[in-house]
Amino acid sequence: MPGSTLASTTPASEGEGRSWGRGLLWASVLGLWLAAALPLALGQRTLFLRDVFATHLHYKAFGARELSAGRIPAFDSAWGLGQPFRGNPNTLAFYPGNVLYLLLPFWSAFNLHYALHWLLALLTFHALARELGMGRAAALLAAITYAGCGWMLGGALTFYNILTVTAWWPLVLVGGHRGGPRGVALGGLACGLALLGGEPVTAALGLVPLLLVTVSRHGWRRGLLTTAGLGGLGLLVALPQLVETLRIIGHTVRGTVGVSAPPGFYALRWPRLAEILIPPPSGWDGPLGHWLRLGGAAGPAPYIASLYGGVVGAWLALLAARERPRWTALALAGLGLAWLGGAAGSLLPALTAGLFRYPEKLVFWWALALPLLAGWGLERAARAPVAGRRIALGLALLSSLALVAVPIFAGRWLAVPPSRVALRLGFAALLLVVAAVAGARRWATVLVALQLLALAQHRPLWVTDDVAPFSETPAWAESLGPGSEVVASTIRSPFHHRPPVLRPGAAPMQALARASAALLEPPVGVVHGLRYPLASDLEGMHSPEMAALLDRLPRLGWTERLRWLRALGAEALVHSRPPGEVPLRPVATRTVLGARIELDRIPDSAPAVRWPAAVIALADRAEAERAVDGLADPVATAVVVDAGPVEQQPGRARLVEVAGDRWMIELEGGSGVLALRRAYQPALRARNEAGARLRTLPVDTVLLGVVVPVGTKRVIVDVSDGPTVAAGTLALLACLASIGLVARGDRRRAVS
Repeated sequence: MPGSTLASTTPASEGEGRSWGRGLLWASVLGLWLAAALPLALGQRTLFLRDVFATHLHYKAFGARELSAGRIPAFDSAWGLGQPFRGNPNTLAFYPGNVLYLLLPFWSAFNLHYALHWLLALLTFHALARELGMGRAAALLAAITYAGCGWMLGGALTFYNILTVTAWWPLVLVGGHRGGPRGVALGGLACGLALLGGEPVTAALGLVPLLLVTVSRHGWRRGLLTTAGLGGLGLLVALPQLVETLRIIGHTVRGTVGVSAPPGFYALRWPRLAEILIPPPSGWDGPLGHWLRLGGAAGPAPYIASLYGGVVGAWLALLAARERPRWTALALAGLGLAWLGGAAGSLLPALTAGLFRYPEKLVFWWALALPLLAGWGLERAARAPVAGRRIALGLALLSSLALVAVPIFAGRWLAVPPSRVALRLGFAALLLVVAAVAGARRWATVLVALQLLALAQHRPLWVTDDVAPFSETPAWAESLGPGSEVVASTIRSPFHHRPPVLRPGAAPMQALARASAALLEPPVGVVHGLRYPLASDLEGMHSPEMAALLDRLPRLGWTERLRWLRALGAEALVHSRPPGEVPLRPVATRTVLGARIELDRIPDSAPAVRWPAAVIALADRAEAERAVDGLADPVATAVVVDAGPVEQQPGRARLVEVAGDRWMIELEGGSGVLALRRAYQPALRARNEAGARLRTLPVDTVLLGVVVPVGTKRVIVDVSDGPTVAAGTLALLACLASIGLVARGDRRRAVS
């Protein structure tokens, strides 16, 4: 391997010595990926941190069941009585990767999304580096830096949708750099897949490096046209997702009042800049990303757990910084704006109506620019080995001086044990010294190997657990049965009664995740067929009525809460605080991590459809909420808002069919308001047996009601799929045309 030398500045020369060194490195990289991915693919291990379970698990579990029945429903009936599914950017409802759920067991398909997109990110970034003119060794170094940096391991791999954008965006940049019809086709297809992945903020941030690539390559006029064409094609490919989002966004928290975050929440704090040269001192169990105390405390866990891109990569990036000022500016802008977005308080969420709440997402620019600068730095080391050696030794000296300073300032400044900091500082200094020698001798593969070794320090960020505690049906779920409507009041919502021993940081994360599954908390409970009528809204996609109710419930007493639970059709309650004299039916009790938790049945809850004996019509929602609080029988009496005079005649209702968004109800006699155990959504339409439209309205502020005229025998509730089918047809045609254009170009290139 020492015989493998650095490339010259001309990529065509490929003076990088024998290929066996690079082959060994590729084998090592792919071997490391396979070692991490194989237990996930076999369904033996699972990722679970942060949004993996908190947001995406329940959506994919619900979506997989519906897809196996041949449906992609508009609303998720397992979450909040039917909150948006197709138009929700967190569900990836139309993403082609969902085919894995038709071919593989659920846990294998779920985790393979993460593993395969991690590999895809490596390969697409390698293609980008080669497209930008790097030699093979430099491109490999850039690719492993991107795939192993803190953005990827400490951020994207905990977000199902952000990872999708992160994996496809380098290929978007490849298409932008190539330009022309085939370049636009390639980049537009990749852009569409990234948008189908759903995370709009990360994709929007990707437009800045895309413009940098296209304008630098083609000039302003052609560059802007290339970007516009590529983006337009991407929007066309992602048209089903966009259409569905536009259809539902007007009746969500985001589309009405917007969502916000506390000032400075998830801002990049300046002490974390030490991570540029050395990795965080601990994994997910420690003070994530914080080396130094700030205001006497480490602060909240960051959105992106690490800024580290490998100390060897950082050194090489410094070598290329002056020669590549635009990419250097992009990297620094990402860090600077991530800090400024928090320093400016709530300005960023206010300007974007809550769309952009987390300024640390701007680290995406750093994650794209740093690997490219590192690759170019590897090639510059061939031309200026003396300067490169000086910079490496200077950084090594800086690390050594910091190592000496650790014992002096440990008690006052460090937020972690000094031994952890000292170990990483010493290792960084050693890597830089060896890198200086390798750079002086122009050993390209040695430098790539050193960067891989440096990135291996991110190993604590790869956290998995056995699948068994989550795949095996909990005893409590068996006692309730599939389809049961459960309220888990041990979580943040709806009652804020989570015991201290179950809060983050009180126990190892694996233990907390297993306790959550055993206690039927929502994410894993959905996997086992349970439903959650009062489920958390982490992304602002709930209906305004449901969000208002979730905000109201914690302020009520148990008597009023039970009335709401009965009205919503909740059948079981998991809780840690005795509800006093409220008449519940005990099912089981268990102690988990020192907390005593009870499972009770809620008597006489509303069925899936009901014909109320009486209807109270009120003028506004606040008045209706207070009325439901005091109902003597919340099942027999319904409260409607702004419905005008309602004459409720006796009748009976029976649910005869449920298939996705479609409900069929048979009626016997009566006229008035029919109440369904599903959330009110304007996109839901109701018809009678003759196809005539029936008026819908909110019942008990959050439920769906249908105004039924005299003589109606059948009510059908569903969602029009026409716009979705039309959008899907156009998107499919755009995909086929793009693939054909790219394939034809590749064939011509192969022939020439």
